[in-house]
Amino acid sequence: MATIDPNDKPTWRAVFSGQLLLPTLVINWGILLFAIDTFIITTIMPSVIEDIGGTSLYAWPVMIFTVGAIVGAASAGPIRIKYGQRDGFVLAGSLFLFGNLGAAFASTIEILIAWRLLQGLGGGLIISQAFGVVGSIYPPGLRTRIFSVISTTWGLATVFGPAFGGIFAELGSWRSAFWALVPLTLIFCILVWKFIGNTGKGEGAQRFPVTRLILFSAGILTIGFTSQTDESMIRILLILTAICLVAWAMRRDALSKNRMFPRKTLVPTSAIGSSYWYNLFFTCMFIFALLYSTLYLQILHDKSPIIAAYISASLSFCWTAAALICASWRGVMIRVAVVGGGLLMVAGAIGLYFFAVEGPIGFIVVSFGLMGLGIGFSNIHVMALTIECAERGDDALVASSIQTIRNMGLAFGSAFAGLLANSAGLKEEASPLIISRAVELIHTGAIILAILTLLSLIIFIGYHHKENRFIRNQ
Repeated sequence: MATIDPNDKPTWRAVFSGQLLLPTLVINWGILLFAIDTFIITTIMPSVIEDIGGTSLYAWPVMIFTVGAIVGAASAGPIRIKYGQRDGFVLAGSLFLFGNLGAAFASTIEILIAWRLLQGLGGGLIISQAFGVVGSIYPPGLRTRIFSVISTTWGLATVFGPAFGGIFAELGSWRSAFWALVPLTLIFCILVWKFIGNTGKGEGAQRFPVTRLILFSAGILTIGFTSQTDESMIRILLILTAICLVAWAMRRDALSKNRMFPRKTLVPTSAIGSSYWYNLFFTCMFIFALLYSTLYLQILHDKSPIIAAYISASLSFCWTAAALICASWRGVMIRVAVVGGGLLMVAGAIGLYFFAVEGPIGFIVVSFGLMGLGIGFSNIHVMALTIECAERGDDALVASSIQTIRNMGLAFGSAFAGLLANSAGLKEEASPLIISRAVELIHTGAIILAILTLLSLIIFIGYHHKENRFIRNQ
């Protein structure tokens, strides 16, 4: 693949033309595949259970996909070193393809769960490899634009992903939802093979990090088990066990030569560390805000499922809009976007605390919108600036591991939100009073997470300029 001139003028046209056109297409195609597969399962699960049974394992096809995605994303760096950027990307697509093929033929819920794990591994690898490609071939001036395009792709998947699965559920053929992804994934693999360079192979190659991946997998799977119990004490023990296992894996990784994460990953007094804490906090806040939103909108505000879903989706719509608006901002406006985004997230979290239970609906929509705008304004600039602070040769590793941190935030955020809801007494057929109590408690947690997000952004801005200037002088 030809080299991209870093001096090319940073315009939208540059992202969608010349040598970057096909990489832009490939990256967003892969992300769209992963996003659709994430959303369709919740739509088709009632049809799946009706066909092959397994009500007691209803949550597992969703949970195991998330586990696989996190482990797959964490494997992206070592796989890129072992196989190269292109071949690692094709491997990710192949795992995803065979996972969907297997799911389409599944005769029992247990078999479906196994194939969903393979889908998750492939999907996590796809999205992390996609971020890695951004870090390795897009010049700094274009990264905010490509990240805003990626945000738009996620936004589209949020709207059309559930409908994609719903069409096949309505037709009485849930298997076709998986079949439909097979040719799309095959095309994706062919495009990757033809248009993505196989760079990075063998750079610092060491033994594959099997022990760290096992520890990491065990930690994330332990988090998944929190959804299988209503006992608060058991949930607390599972969460603490998961934190210890993940921390152990990351500690071993920090001392290793073949790292899955860049140096200073969780050191808050560094640009990369504070950026990763930001990604962890805002994804936890995001899931706190959305996890029970359709429930309380339906029960407390008497909204239909589709209306409740689109009210919640206003967060994603505003996230995408903000990312597109601020992609071309430069200089002092970047600081405005990053810190201002943090303030908007705090405002949105406070709004949801005051209005989620009592309304009015318009204020709930505004609160979701403020949170989405805050994420959109800050997110693409933080990602682009974080890559700038990567050590020499670590651009792709830094970019790809961001998604791993986010997936961890979603997993831990879901577990902690479930713990708070459970402590408030939220169970099946809970009364509106209990739902209200749980919602207030969860949104209190969201405010705390939003404040932590803002603080991590302020720290990041403070360290970025100093560290980036030092790296450029090396």
